[in-house]
Amino acid sequence: RGGMSKSIAELMAQHQSLVDAMRAELAPIFSQSSVVGSGQYHDIWLLRYAIGFGGKGDPKQPCEKFRKMVEYRVKYGLDDIRKKMEGGMKPHEFPGYNEAHNGFVLSFDLGSGRARDGSPINIEATPKHKFADLFAIPPDLYDLYVIHNLEWHAFLLDTISVQTGNLVGYIKIMDLEGCGMGQLKWVYRWQGHSKDRRERLGVEILECYPECFAKIAVVNSPSFWGTIWSMIKGYFPQRTAEKVQVISNKAKSVEALLQLIAPEVLPLHLGGQYDGEWRMLPTA
Repeated sequence: RGGMSKSIAELMAQHQSLVDAMRAELAPIFSQSSVVGSGQYHDIWLLRYAIGFGGKGDPKQPCEKFRKMVEYRVKYGLDDIRKKMEGGMKPHEFPGYNEAHNGFVLSFDLGSGRARDGSPINIEATPKHKFADLFAIPPDLYDLYVIHNLEWHAFLLDTISVQTGNLVGYIKIMDLEGCGMGQLKWVYRWQGHSKDRRERLGVEILECYPECFAKIAVVNSPSFWGTIWSMIKGYFPQRTAEKVQVISNKAKSVEALLQLIAPEVLPLHLGGQYDGEWRMLPTA
């Protein structure tokens, strides 16, 4: 019940010919990035790219995306950042963390527990974000925060995947309760900032972390969600966009979430029983 993770061994057998073709094609660049090129995470990353971009069994696109990811990791020193995380670096030590989390209302990895299948849970109360504060963060600082943030999520997923033998992705909950038409202006701003960041970094950054979401549940969505989705859908990899489930009815939202998450883990405001702090709070 609520199981989203799948066995790495079974997925590897299912995609073996594609992964083998990718491995042969990409062999010359594996030495450039130790985390994805060798060691315990190697097959996990190949598999994520095979599943995320190799829908037709053709290695061309997943290999192209993998190469761009390696270039990104080398350019921004992601292996060094990963080593710091493996050595104990925590999110509150990321560049720009305090500035970002004074504006965000979200969790990284829900402190009350994980989903029924062991997947980490990420909750975001998007309408409650302080968007003006977030957009006031200097672009270079925010870029560093995003780089560290996404690598942290990949680090967590890699760790759980190795421990469990399953290809694990986040269960992401976007709670849109209280979202009004007036907030559409922030969606337009977000579009512009996302385009600017893509130009600054020289990469579509979400494509450097494919298959990191097992499911995205949009709950308490307003009647104009279709307008919002049409504006932001293009910024997500196709496979990620396909995992979005929109639920506007409160009772159905609770029912759907409880299929994935035990009531003692799900926060009270989403229909569960957990009444402790669930947000990722800023630190001094």
